[in-house]
Amino acid sequence: MPSKKYYYYSHYHSSYFKKRRNRRIKVFIGGISILLLIIGAIYFKIPPLFSPEPASDSLPASEEILKPIVEEKEKSSEELAEEISLYEEIEETEVITINGSLQAGDTLYESLIKEGISAAEILNLQEKVKSIVDFNYLPVGSEYSLKYNPEGKVTEFTYKPNPIDVYYINIPTSDSEDLKVTKEEVYTEVIRLEGKIENSLYESMIERANSPQLALQLAEIFAWQIDFLTECRKGDTFKMLVEKQYRGDFYRWGKIFTAQYEGELSSQHTAILFEDPSGHIDYYSEKGESLRKAFLRAPLNYKYISSHFTENRFHPILRIWRPHLAIDYAAPSGTPVSTIGDGVVTYAGWDNSGYGNYIKIRHPNDYVTGYGHPSRFAQNLKVGQRVKQGEIIGYVGSTGLSTGPHLDFSISKNGEKVDFLTLKLPSAFSVDPKYLTQFHEVKKKLLSDLEYSGELYLSLEPNAQ
Repeated sequence: MPSKKYYYYSHYHSSYFKKRRNRRIKVFIGGISILLLIIGAIYFKIPPLFSPEPASDSLPASEEILKPIVEEKEKSSEELAEEISLYEEIEETEVITINGSLQAGDTLYESLIKEGISAAEILNLQEKVKSIVDFNYLPVGSEYSLKYNPEGKVTEFTYKPNPIDVYYINIPTSDSEDLKVTKEEVYTEVIRLEGKIENSLYESMIERANSPQLALQLAEIFAWQIDFLTECRKGDTFKMLVEKQYRGDFYRWGKIFTAQYEGELSSQHTAILFEDPSGHIDYYSEKGESLRKAFLRAPLNYKYISSHFTENRFHPILRIWRPHLAIDYAAPSGTPVSTIGDGVVTYAGWDNSGYGNYIKIRHPNDYVTGYGHPSRFAQNLKVGQRVKQGEIIGYVGSTGLSTGPHLDFSISKNGEKVDFLTLKLPSAFSVDPKYLTQFHEVKKKLLSDLEYSGELYLSLEPNAQ
């Protein structure tokens, strides 16, 4: 296990504040010394060397002399405390930190301008860190953090282009100094994890791995084979090979390489993660069949179905009876709409027949889906674009002939519209026959490790993906 790294951060302090602080410390120490002498004189009742006996109704001469000094010293202590407090507040605001992340269409330049960083300082920062960070090509979702002093000079820039990599960059004050760059490394190991269901998969995974995210991953892998809400039973078992990532201490769980679930109602299911030489990656059964279906069960998260597939429906706006060969999913405006399967966009624009904004996608095996009434399309969506299952293509609206926000969704097979709710969903593609030999080699190794009864510990290189 790699040792934990610690990072040193330097902060800017002007010589003016240092001198001012030293002077105040000296005053404070001197004041404390005098105050201690005064308290000692009063406590031990040391009489002055040259003074007559005091009158009975007057203060002792030593106290009479020292009273204004004590009052003055108390005043000075209060002022000193206020000044120290003020100085600490100034120190706390001396270095200013800005945090942010880039959304679609954002640029780092525009984001920093909005935060009040000068254009000259941004260009200067861009020039200094260009060997590490290209400001013109930052991925969507990139996170950044920078610190700058009261003069507006950036002193530190932290860049996180993805959930794994983090770069800490200390910016020198002069061009003659080199950048100090620290990349936080992530180490990965593959472990075997197994458990038995007592109440639910969620609770069992929390008990075994303290990770709700890992429970969701496993449920998504077997989503088409097992309904974990209704089919999960006490005594069901699961086991898997999964990445465990470390950034110093434990960081997070990574991807699941293989998994098995055996249940009272669901029998046994096995998942093998395989990436073929062309770059396509998916979970497959032991026979090499995809565990996914070609289509999602719905193209969005909806509230309810407001209108079903029917040959004869009374149109609420046209006030006539006519076929409604689609499913209307009621959902709030702005709800993301996803393509139910891989395909190519064949239309994205306004439809004059009543759909308003309309999207049409062609899928393999002569399936075509249509998405009507969206308020807007996904950014850069265009005809001819290839889309992946689950990719956002638009947002729920009420354009065209519509009485409220909803999605009009239709699907055709060989040119004929069919009821999506009764359609037997086709499976996604199996392993390409030309890659079956590689698949069986990967499967054999993964299942062997999954069944191995000894201690399993496969250490991977830092930042291994």
